[in-house]
Order: sequence, then structure tokens, then C-alpha cells
Amino acid sequence: MASSAPSSPSSLSVRQGVCLAAILAVLAYLLLATGAPLAWRAGTIIALSIGLWATGWLPQWLTALVFFTLCTVADVAPAGTVFEGFASAATWLVFSGLVIGAAIHHTGLGTKLVNRVAPRLSSSHTVAIVGVVTLGLLMAFVMPSGMGRIVLMVPILITLADHLGYAPGHRGRTGILLGGIMGTFLPTYAILPANVPNTVLMGAAEAILGEPPTYSGYLLLHFPVLGLLKAILLTGLLLKLYPDADPAPLTRPAPEHVSLGRREQALALLLGVAVVLWFTDSWHGISPAWIGMLAALVCLFPGAGLMPDKPLQSLSFEPFLYVAGIVSLGALAHDSGLGERIAESVLALLPLSTAADWQVFGMLSGLATALGTLITLPGVPAVLTPLAPELANITGWSPEAIYMSQVVGFSTVLLPYQAPPLIVGLLMAKLSLREATRVCLIMAAASILLLWPLDYLWWQWLGWL
Repeated sequence: MASSAPSSPSSLSVRQGVCLAAILAVLAYLLLATGAPLAWRAGTIIALSIGLWATGWLPQWLTALVFFTLCTVADVAPAGTVFEGFASAATWLVFSGLVIGAAIHHTGLGTKLVNRVAPRLSSSHTVAIVGVVTLGLLMAFVMPSGMGRIVLMVPILITLADHLGYAPGHRGRTGILLGGIMGTFLPTYAILPANVPNTVLMGAAEAILGEPPTYSGYLLLHFPVLGLLKAILLTGLLLKLYPDADPAPLTRPAPEHVSLGRREQALALLLGVAVVLWFTDSWHGISPAWIGMLAALVCLFPGAGLMPDKPLQSLSFEPFLYVAGIVSLGALAHDSGLGERIAESVLALLPLSTAADWQVFGMLSGLATALGTLITLPGVPAVLTPLAPELANITGWSPEAIYMSQVVGFSTVLLPYQAPPLIVGLLMAKLSLREATRVCLIMAAASILLLWPLDYLWWQWLGWL
């Protein structure tokens, strides 16, 4: 009896088959229903794209390519709208972040710096937790890619946990690993180029309103509460959930005294200049994206020695295509009139026109949080930012205040699946999804009850409301 042939690794899975059927069905509708209202045709493409991004049944970059192709084939919008994402500062900020992350890895700068820091975190379990959360937060200022920070930090966190004597399964080890992963993720939504949703918001605001937020303005509005206080809250929560005795005896190797090489020094200087320029963008007027691109060009330039011989082969362009697609989706929603229709539906459900400012703040933030569970976090600004002009007319807020309220919402992560870098970090660290979910839910509840009211007061004090 002949043995059955093994299934081809390239065969379609059931989920991929469902995605293919959905794509073909939408394509058939677009080609046949040429007389349908533009908002309906654009809405069909947007709904399909959001569904594919939300389920994750297709790679995110492939969904972006599906979006571009369907929009072009069906001629639902001019090329300038369909490919708006490639002209967006947000997309090129992601690209520069990929290059900077690759340079940090290639030169070994990240490893050398952390080898110097790690021994100083070894005096106790409490110091280690505080240290890794702080380290993760600080790294967001110099490494714009959230995924890049996760990939760089996890091996370092594992080494630190081993050095402290916390074997797999120990509460101390779980706290250290979660501290570094969550510390470089949850509070960093308050730093403009540090995560994909932030950059999508910047690109969508530029596409819809013509002017993106500045680095310094964004930092002043969000970092004191959503960044610094959230990091302190996270640290206290991890110390409460994962207490452990200090290792005894605690091995303390001497700090590494190897000096930085020429390439490491050059990259450190370059990053220092970039950070200074990011902090002062409201003064010189250069977008954070183009500051990042200037740094990326230096890294990529032949003879700089900061990248491999064939640098583009060391980069993954998946995030680049993803952000370009999702920013373009926001532009299509706005230009097709779909954003206005969604605004009318939202206004029918939320009494924004009669609500007090604090109620509007809570409703808009809650809407962003809830939407993030359906379309993942990067999709929130793509969907909500086009509503900013309409909602501004109803509430009396400025459009900038409307779209900035999204940050309060999408920085409140309910479940890990909403954030791809978080899932990658958990998989690399071999941490239980259950543990991460518990931390996310407790942090979300604490944020809503404690940080949202404080953030509202902070906005009032700054004169945003």
C-alpha cells in the first residue's frame, strides 16, 4: 500500500483559504458594482483590510499590498490618496528606526552598553526590577523601533535573570523579564517615534490636518502621566506580583571596562545628536522622521562601517509596508467621505455634544481603547484620526486635542495580542501569555482609574481643554 504523500508546506491553511475567498469576493464586488457609492466601495476595502489585520491570518505586509492592489484595480481613489502612506513622515520614521536598530546590532553598541549597566542592577531583586523598567523606558528615546528594542532587550534580560540566580519558573525571573519587556513598551506610547501606533498617528494627522504633532509637544502632553507615572505604576505592580528574595550569595562580576571602539563611538555620537534634535524639533522645525532619516543615511553611507556590506538585506521591510498601508487606509477613509459617515454613527451613540469636557475625554479615550481590541493598536489612529475635524466641530475641542486623546486610549493595552512586539517579546522570553495578560489587565484598570483622571487634569493645566 502506497504511503500518503505529506502535505506540502506551501499549501493553503483553512484560515488562508478564508482570507483568499474574502479577497476574491471583495474584488468581484468592486469590479461589478462600479456604480455603487464611493464610500461603500472604499468602505468594503477598508473593512476587509481591518479584518485581515485584526485576525492576523495573513502577514501584515501582505494585507497592506492587498489594500494597495484593490484600491488601484477598483480605482476608488487617486494614486496620491492610495499611496499616501509612502509620502508620510510616519513611514519613513519606521524605516529610519529599522536602520538605527540594525546599526546598533551590527556595531555591538547595545551589547557593550548593557554589559556595563547589568552589574549595577544586581544588588537586589528590587533594584533589578526598577533598573530593567527604567532601562526599557530610556531605550525608547534612542531606538525608535519597538520591535527592535524588544529583540535587543530580551536576550539581555534573560542573561540578567540567570546572573541573579532566578531559574525558569521563579517569580523573580518572570518579574525581571516582564519588567524589561513591558517597560520598553507600555510607557513608551508617550514618546512620539517609539511605537508603531504613535507613528501612524503622526502620519494620519499629517494626511488629514496637514501638520503632524511635534516631538516636544507630544512629549510634554503625554510623558509626565502616560510615560513616567505609568512606568512607576508598572514597577510597583511587578514588585507586588512577583516578589522574590535577593540571591544569596549574589555574584557580582566586575563591570566591563572595555572601551568603545571607533564604530561604537561614532554611532553613540550620531544617536546623541539625533536625540538632541528630536527634543528640540519645535525650535528648529525639522520633523522627527527626517531627523531619523538623516541618522539612517549616515549609517547607510558606504565606508561608515555602521552597517553590513549589503545593508538593505539586513532589514525587514514588513513594518515599513504595514505602516504605509495603514496610513493610506486612513487617508482613503477621509477622502472617500467614509470618515464623516462613521462620525455620524459615533455621535449617535455618544452624547459628545452635551457632555462636559471630562466626559468627552473619557468617552474618546474609551472609544480608542475598545477599538484597539478589534483592530489592534496600530489601526486605532488610522480609523479615528479622520474623524478629528468632525468631532472637533461637535465638541468644541481643537482637532489636535481630539486626535491626541487617542494616545490615552491606545496606550491602555488590555490584551497582549493587540501589540505584535509584545507577543514577540513573550515568545522570545518563553513567558506565559496568561502572566502577561494579567499584568496588562491590571495595568489597564489602574490606568483608567488613576492615570486617566490625572491626565485630564494635566491637559487642563496645560490649556489643551
